[in-house]
Amino acid sequence: MSFKPRVLFLDAYDSFSNNIIALLEAQCNVHVTKLYIDAVIPDLEDFLSVFAAIVCGPGPGNPTCAKDVGLFKDIWALPDNNIIPVLGICLGFQSLAHELGASIVCLPQPRHGIRTCVTTTSTSIFEHVPEVHTVQYHSLHAIIREDIDTDLMDTCLWKPSVLCPKLQPLAWDFSGQAGMDSKFQKNPHSILMAIKHKDKPFYGVQFHPESVCSDPSAQRVVANWWRSALEWLSCNRSGRLSADNTAIPGNFGHLLDEPILEGGRNSQMTRSGSPASTGSSASSVMTSYSIHESYEDYPKLVSAALPIGALTIPSICNALNLVKDECVILDSEMRQLPQLGESSIIGIVLPDTKKITYSVETKLAIVQQGGKDDLVDLDDYGGNIFSFIKAFMFKYKINTNADRAFCGGLMGYITYEAGLETVGVPVPGRSNGPDICFAFVERSILIDHKQHTVYIQFLQTDKYDNEADSWVSETAAILEDLSKHNTESTSNIQHQMLSQAIRQRTLPTESEYKAKIAHCQEEIGAGNSYELCLTDQTSISLEDNVSSWDMFVNLRQINPAPFAAYLRLGSLTLLSTSPERFMNWSRFQISSKELDESESELFSTCQFRPIKGTVKKNQVRPDGSSHRVSRLEATETLKTQKEQAENLMIVDLIRHDLYGVCRDVYVKGLMVVEEYESVFQLVSVIEGRLFKSSQSTASAPDETSGIDCLAASLPPGSMTGAPKRRSCQLLREIEDGKARSVYSGVLGYMCVSGKGDFSVVIRSIYKWDIPGPDTSTWKIGAGGAITTLSTEDDEWEEMVTKLESTYRLFGSK
Repeated sequence: MSFKPRVLFLDAYDSFSNNIIALLEAQCNVHVTKLYIDAVIPDLEDFLSVFAAIVCGPGPGNPTCAKDVGLFKDIWALPDNNIIPVLGICLGFQSLAHELGASIVCLPQPRHGIRTCVTTTSTSIFEHVPEVHTVQYHSLHAIIREDIDTDLMDTCLWKPSVLCPKLQPLAWDFSGQAGMDSKFQKNPHSILMAIKHKDKPFYGVQFHPESVCSDPSAQRVVANWWRSALEWLSCNRSGRLSADNTAIPGNFGHLLDEPILEGGRNSQMTRSGSPASTGSSASSVMTSYSIHESYEDYPKLVSAALPIGALTIPSICNALNLVKDECVILDSEMRQLPQLGESSIIGIVLPDTKKITYSVETKLAIVQQGGKDDLVDLDDYGGNIFSFIKAFMFKYKINTNADRAFCGGLMGYITYEAGLETVGVPVPGRSNGPDICFAFVERSILIDHKQHTVYIQFLQTDKYDNEADSWVSETAAILEDLSKHNTESTSNIQHQMLSQAIRQRTLPTESEYKAKIAHCQEEIGAGNSYELCLTDQTSISLEDNVSSWDMFVNLRQINPAPFAAYLRLGSLTLLSTSPERFMNWSRFQISSKELDESESELFSTCQFRPIKGTVKKNQVRPDGSSHRVSRLEATETLKTQKEQAENLMIVDLIRHDLYGVCRDVYVKGLMVVEEYESVFQLVSVIEGRLFKSSQSTASAPDETSGIDCLAASLPPGSMTGAPKRRSCQLLREIEDGKARSVYSGVLGYMCVSGKGDFSVVIRSIYKWDIPGPDTSTWKIGAGGAITTLSTEDDEWEEMVTKLESTYRLFGSK
């Protein structure tokens, strides 16, 4: 077959859809077109005329609810002369079963991220596949007969029932109670796993063949389905396999890959930041910002290097008086792991430093510099703040100093609420400051901990700027002198002093938090989510004369982390000791396997390192004695079904996010135990590769880059749960509509060399400067992933453990 048939994938807003699409394209050699289930199709039969088959995908909700399945119901109702092969997966499977007469009921114990053995008929799409070891994500199941548990292996299980005469069972899960931890043994002994329509080419599987923990046998089932579909098409719809049958008919093209979200179709990508569209009066006081070409041969990097000697982050910052005003400090000095925390960056923010801000509430993007605010017309960038950021960074692109972690560029943060906007979840209420804020850092100090070298850097962007050489040489002289002495800086503030400065504190209550856990599990049980990352916040009012820098110096000592940070940008002050990388990306480079550069591809690697699964080091036994948990003990705990499922769900979600942008996606490390100051954590590493031709011109700021991957992956999946969009909607309600703000967001940098690195804002303390009383209100967020296997006591204890990692800064437990 010289061309690829077109398969339609109906997406029910799931966070695993792109994994399935990648599997279909790899196993079936087809071109997959994605359409959201709530798309309005005036003439469905005409629209479907170019497709050889349809896949009805997974998603949250209940198949008995028309809104949750959308176009699925229309597919089952197609007239016989227009039907084509269909595969339903999870929700799609349940929808087909319901259409054929099955009852859809809640499982006593939902299965999300659980791997079991499925027994098949070894026929049809399971030919030569008697068993499938695969992952399940479902709270509901289909019942086709009333006497399902009377005899587990009764031959009647494999025949159509009186309730569902057109439904042919193809596979069952007989693991029942054995598939769960002993305290969760509640499920039926037999759960229907696969079906086919007796008369039509409709198939369905309850399990997820695309999961990273599903065996190759599960993927073989998809290949078998496609082989069966081709046989049916050859006999009944041979025209669907014609090379002339590939163009989308009529005016349907605008519907594809375009979700209908709250606030309008694809609203997060079309919102305009112009005053006309927002009703803002900002135009009366702001000029319009436009990106101009750089001077030839600019920007260029002026730098000096010296041995690190006795230099430390605090000593450098204090000697240069860098923390009195705005700054961004990414501090890995206290906790370095292999390939993590190898560099620290001090970004110097001056009064005339250019800054980019964006507000979800007003939809205004502004470039600030030297007291002047210029409004960005986001209509010029598809209504998308990230498209503007890409264009902005492209102007300053350099091709030198590729080995350095950072040469200059944007440093700052993105709030959780800015992430919500990217998945179409409305954000109620006012924010205390910008939801996105980046400073374009031209002066920086890079500490390479691996090479024990300090770089003093000035990114010269203007040929008329004559300060670069003098600033670099003067700063290098100061630091060279400083490096010869033991200048370890200590904080002037003690825990007791901080405790005495507290005027008021508000902590989560155990009863309210446990009630929210129960609410999460109700939603999971109803099929509305697989996992919900519940959070709560602690508020602490301090006297305003407490130094935030001294607080950070203390915090980095008591809770060292590879992604610690001190940020003062605009009205935000953030002290972070995050252990979690959100994502980083490399600059485009030629593969070492490529010999002919004229025909080679350039690639950029995007890496995610989600943390899910926590064991506290210092524990108290039932008899009141203390116990220090060993790495071996922690590893055994983190191997339990609950912890593994919790991590797996986020791994599969991130694979989905990456597949939305990257061509190649792979899991480099799955569920590895890492040790931190107060906890052991379960960490996975997922990577994706972006490609472009080595002959690409330098005049394409819209080509795909790591910034696209960043935008496609917000908010961090480890802070939302899955499916991401529905989980965010539910969490907004469960958390009483409170803004998470910068907590659960990300902070980091985008370098002019093409690199980027961001951490998840957790184990952090932050405040917004609000005019008024002589106190400052600091906030600490903490929480954990709630699954069907969670217990209220354990989840409360996990939240408290995470809270204590930063709350103990105040001399409190």
